[in-house]
Amino acid sequence: MEEKEFLSYYQWSISVSRLMELIAMTNRTIQIHKEGNDSLLYIKQYEELFEGYKVELNKLMQIMGLSVHLSTLKNTG
Repeated sequence: MEEKEFLSYYQWSISVSRLMELIAMTNRTIQIHKEGNDSLLYIKQYEELFEGYKVELNKLMQIMGLSVHLSTLKNTG
């Protein structure tokens, strides 16, 4: 594997990892707001952010010929 190709994979993996972290954090934030019976506006905004991260992740995965399906679990904890 050439150095340039390796660096490209490395940057890709960092981007994927960061998006997965953001998805997990946003998902947890949504859960906290739902459990706290917080404003539906807060929840909706975080759900839109969550969906945006999923779209971005799918675009990155398609670069490598892959796709992912993320869904939240109903019973966590």
